[in-house]
Amino acid sequence: MQRRKHIFHDDKLKIELLERKIKKYERYKSYSEKSPQEDFRLKEKMALLSIVASNFMMTGHSPTMVLTKKEEGDEVLMPVGGGQKDRAREIISKIDFRKLYRGGKGRKTDPMMIITAICMYVMREDNPRRGDIRYSNDFIRKVGVTKQIYANISQKLDSYLES
Repeated sequence: MQRRKHIFHDDKLKIELLERKIKKYERYKSYSEKSPQEDFRLKEKMALLSIVASNFMMTGHSPTMVLTKKEEGDEVLMPVGGGQKDRAREIISKIDFRKLYRGGKGRKTDPMMIITAICMYVMREDNPRRGDIRYSNDFIRKVGVTKQIYANISQKLDSYLES
């Protein structure tokens, strides 16, 4: 068997090796300290949000301000429509999914399921009389959102958004 000769590294490679070692032992950042650019999970969640939003046909951008008459003579700028996807994006970026819904014995957690429940929450908050979001819907059934899961997540969202 032939012996390997000792390899001498050039300066560039030595610097790269030291950088890798330093990077390896850098202080670990917790989930709350990471910026959105550093956190690949947040990008993944935003991609899932766009899938869910297109399935629910959510309104995309900030609501438009329209002059509306409240009483005789005075006109006030009131927001009309829109902003559901933006509000869902804001909630997703703020809240830790592990605190929102925890998997346990026989309970599966999937970020898609939690994002779907958040979108349902935002749409129902926008229009409380909306009754056309059925749990028997193909998309909702495939994702795994049930009435109990939605009730649990919406209750926790209410408590988080109040504080």
